[in-house]
Amino acid sequence: MIFRRIAACLAFVGCLACSAGALAQAPVVDTRELDERLKRIERLFGSDSLFKLFAEVESLGTEVRELRGQLETLSHTVNQLKERQRELYLDVDQRLQRIESTAPAQAAGSSQQPGAPIGAPATPSETAASSQPEPAPTPTQDAQSQSTGGVDPFAEQQAYQSAFDLLKSGRYEDAAVAFQQFIADFPTGTYADNAQYWLGETFYITRQFDRAVQEFERLVSTHPNSQKLTHALLKIGYAHDELGNTADAERVLGELIEHHPQTAAAGLARKRLLTIRQ
Repeated sequence: MIFRRIAACLAFVGCLACSAGALAQAPVVDTRELDERLKRIERLFGSDSLFKLFAEVESLGTEVRELRGQLETLSHTVNQLKERQRELYLDVDQRLQRIESTAPAQAAGSSQQPGAPIGAPATPSETAASSQPEPAPTPTQDAQSQSTGGVDPFAEQQAYQSAFDLLKSGRYEDAAVAFQQFIADFPTGTYADNAQYWLGETFYITRQFDRAVQEFERLVSTHPNSQKLTHALLKIGYAHDELGNTADAERVLGELIEHHPQTAAAGLARKRLLTIRQ
């Protein structure tokens, strides 16, 4: 019994000795280094610099959101101005062509009315007529336009007006398709030259100047007696200028001035030539 107790005590002492050896071999932890790290963290969170940094980041985020809102507003305003500019451009272009087309008739009327001053202001009825949409053809014009005898004048007018409405609403791609279809359906109709001109305009307005030149030149070659001839020549010159083809622009505008000196388009051509040469 005594020997058993002595053996147990010796075993316990052996375990203590092994534990002490293991502790002696374990790495010594530098408490000073840990203490320094804790102090640095405490100083960082205890100072105002971190909170100031957070406040600056939040302020910058607010400014960015405000700038984005202003940018969206400006983009919307610019788009509205572009659309308004296009509408005004179409309106001015139409009015110039109406003035040019009615000038011979006004001149004839003045010659039949002795005493009427040359260059007198337009009457209210003339002013109102100049602001109307594209005129519908008269029955006489319709009858003359039906060279094949199978054209429905009402269908022709409806198709043309539909394409023109697309143009006025700013749907230029749809308008181009509609005018191309109209020209294919009514190649010799009353509005064939008008449709060809506005087809060129759809490409000019969208700055597809190469295609615009092609369509305006097609008007010049296929409709040499069109009332829109001079404005087609003007737009050919404009488009060449936009493309950087200065020599071609000067040539076309110069020919327009030479062959049609009294037209409104010639006056605009003179102004553009001055700009080009400056």
